[in-house]
Amino acid sequence: MDNDNKIIEINSRRIERDTSMGDSEDEDWEDDYNLISKGDYEGLKKLREVAAKNSPKDIYALWRLGEAYILCKEYEKAIEYFKPLYRENPDFLDIVYSILDALFALGKNENDFQWVSEVKVIRLGREVSDFCYDYLKGKRKPRDLNDVYCQLMGEGYLAFDEEELQKYLDEDNRFELQKDRSVQGTLLKVKREKKN
Repeated sequence: MDNDNKIIEINSRRIERDTSMGDSEDEDWEDDYNLISKGDYEGLKKLREVAAKNSPKDIYALWRLGEAYILCKEYEKAIEYFKPLYRENPDFLDIVYSILDALFALGKNENDFQWVSEVKVIRLGREVSDFCYDYLKGKRKPRDLNDVYCQLMGEGYLAFDEEELQKYLDEDNRFELQKDRSVQGTLLKVKREKKN
């Protein structure tokens, strides 16, 4: 998967998670979701331009417009659009993550932006596998990869997708993976220690 499509896929998964968890305050979230489901990002951008124009003080409406620029692969435009919003709202994680999406899509990294406060970018490594291990070790039943990925999303910006996470955990001998479903539906559990 190329970098552009990877960023769009991660962004879409984040939107899907937020709408399924009821985080969307926009009354027209169904219109947004329908356009995203169809991949009509130009239509989404037009819809969100109207919403931002009609609600110029609504930070969510403004952020959603910048997010639409990213989905339309207008990364430089998105970064420039987000700069003043970020300066006014440096703790608004959706804006921070959208800036990171645009930076990574351009082949840049988190150091290519002037942040007001430190951002947490999580890359695959021992910290991630230890987090997954700690999350799963007390569970009797396996959890799907989507659940584990969503738990990780709460820890910071993920610089990897679910497929990369699956491959990484598959190489860690502490985990058992049942991969007879979609990547998101892969079942994970911690291998039980054998008692002597």
